[in-house]
Amino acid sequence: MRHYRVAVLGGDGREVHVAQRLASDGHDAVCYGQAAGASDGVRVAASVADAVRGTEWLVLPSPGLNGDVIYAPDAPEPIVVDAALLEQSEAREGGVVMGRSTPKLDEIASRMSIQIYQLKDDPGLATRLSTGVAEGVMRLLIELTRRILREHRFLVIGYGVTGSVIVDYLLATHCTPQVAVRGPRWLERARQCGAIPVPYDDRVEAMGEADIIINTVPSTDAIPPEAFASLRDRMIVDIASPPGGLDHEAARKAGVQVHWPRGLAGGRAPLTAGDAQYAFIAKAIATRNAAKDGSTSPGELP
Repeated sequence: MRHYRVAVLGGDGREVHVAQRLASDGHDAVCYGQAAGASDGVRVAASVADAVRGTEWLVLPSPGLNGDVIYAPDAPEPIVVDAALLEQSEAREGGVVMGRSTPKLDEIASRMSIQIYQLKDDPGLATRLSTGVAEGVMRLLIELTRRILREHRFLVIGYGVTGSVIVDYLLATHCTPQVAVRGPRWLERARQCGAIPVPYDDRVEAMGEADIIINTVPSTDAIPPEAFASLRDRMIVDIASPPGGLDHEAARKAGVQVHWPRGLAGGRAPLTAGDAQYAFIAKAIATRNAAKDGSTSPGELP
C-alpha cells in the first residue's frame, strides 16, 4: 500500500476518527480545526497552511461548503478552500475528498489537475449516515420543544434517504407527520408507512397547518419566501446542506424561527459516521493508486 501525507481539515469528531484510522493505516495524518488534540499518531497543525503544506490528500468535512468556507465549528477562524490553499498542497498527486463541491471549486481543481471525490456521490454512504442524522434531528426536536413530540403537527419536506428515516422515527414516537414528496410512487409509500402524503406542489399550504417543519430538500425554494408570512409562529428545522432549503437571511428578516443544524451525523454518532466516511476515503485512495500504477481498480467510485 502506498502511504500519503493527509490533511484532515475542520469537521467534528468523525473527522478526528477518520484521521486516526488513516494514521493506523500508515499514512502521515495531520488535523486542523477540530476540538480534539493529537492522539493515535495524528499530529495537530498550528495553522491551516501548516496542515496542507506538502500534503497529497485533503479530507474536508461532509457538510457542504458555505460559499468557499468549510464546516469547522471548532476552528479558530474560517477555513477557506480556494486556489491559494490548494496551491500549498501536493493534491494533484492524490486528491481532495469532500461532501459536496461547488462549480467554482470544480473549476479551480480542474485547472490545477486535482481530482475531487465527493461523498454525496455514494448513495450507500448517504444511507449509512441517515440514521445518525435522523437521531440527531430527534434529539434536537426534544431539546427545542416543551411538549411531547406527538402533541405537535409535523411536516417533513422531502422523502429521500434521510427524510424517510426521519419520518420513520417520528412515526415510532406516535406522531403522524405530513410528508411533502414528489411522485405518486413516493406519495403512496408515505401513506403505506402511516404518514400523511402531501403533493410537493401543495407544500406551502401544508406548512400553514404544521407546528414544526423539517426540510431535507437542498434547494432554496423548498420553503419559498411567499410562505414566510404564515410561518412566523412555526418552527423550521432545515437540515439541507448550504445554501439550505430556504433563504435564511430573508426568513430571519421576516421573523421566521429557523434552526439550521449542521454536522448532525458527526454530533450524534461520530464513530459510526467516521467509519462510513473512512471507507469511502480508503477506496478513493486505493482507486487513485490503481490509476497511477495502471493496475486493476479495486472498484469504481461513483
